[in-house]
Amino acid sequence: MNLRFSIIIPVHNAQATLKKCLDSIFNLDKGDFEVIVVDDKSTDKSKTIAEEYPCKIITLEKNAGAASARNTGKDNSAGEVIVFIDADVILKKDALQVIDEDFKKYKDIVAITGLLSDECPYDGFFSQYKNLYMNFIFRKCQKYIEFLYGSIIAIKREDYLKFDKNIKCTDDTELGQRYKELGKKILLEQKLEVVHLKEYDFFSIIRNDFLVPFWWTKSFIMHRGYEDIYQKRRFSHAKMDQIMSILISFLFIAALPFIQHTWAKIASITLAILFFYLNAKFFAFIYRKKGLTFMMKSIAFTSLDMIIMGCGIIAGFIYHAKTSKNKPKR
Repeated sequence: MNLRFSIIIPVHNAQATLKKCLDSIFNLDKGDFEVIVVDDKSTDKSKTIAEEYPCKIITLEKNAGAASARNTGKDNSAGEVIVFIDADVILKKDALQVIDEDFKKYKDIVAITGLLSDECPYDGFFSQYKNLYMNFIFRKCQKYIEFLYGSIIAIKREDYLKFDKNIKCTDDTELGQRYKELGKKILLEQKLEVVHLKEYDFFSIIRNDFLVPFWWTKSFIMHRGYEDIYQKRRFSHAKMDQIMSILISFLFIAALPFIQHTWAKIASITLAILFFYLNAKFFAFIYRKKGLTFMMKSIAFTSLDMIIMGCGIIAGFIYHAKTSKNKPKR
């Protein structure tokens, strides 16, 4: 009898989190699964840790990225449902049960993706902030979505499309766009939560929030994201309030050198009010979870983070527009 699930973990230098990830998998309620660890040319003890568990281990000849690792894992799997998780997440015990029930209930979906739990094992501000931000953004999304989220993805074998190895960071987002263009449905299951074992400091969160928008723009260009912005007021999980917040942050900075002028003062105050209005629900969410002091820090950092994301988008458009100009259309 065929296995119901193949759980595939792309791994690159994940010795700090892989054991906890694998412990959570082998503590799942459902047992009809195989685990495939794709070692993406790690230089730490990741492979040694994986060898302590009943996993199939595949070692790539060179560091090829998560997309290639996922595709390789799928090609060596046997399950009816392919489940991808990152090496820095912890699955909840009912994860496969939730996936199984959803595929039986929603016959027209090809894939399911989940979200980060609001639970974060790290106490630092930036780790807590990023975790809560991602949880909040995903909980605002509709039931059927047009992206995948790499921390937890389940795809029916017969509907599998390869991840694009030429896209870094956001190959999951791009794959969701291809399913959309084929008229296929993806379910965002809010009961399918994973705990994220990623610790951020100021520099790592800034780096992350530059690189993700940088690669997001490639999907935007490839899949004519401007059409979604015009028709649906969003592209992937980025909604108009986020996009407008980025623009407002840039305008606010642009007005500061002229702050001695009355018009600049009025403009700055107006922009600050608009920024707070667009993000009020997020700040209220932060207040409920963490209190006033954390919320005030979050307001200050969100404005900076929007500028960083905006810089990533601008750099991405310049770079990807140039590099894709002479490439044939997909």
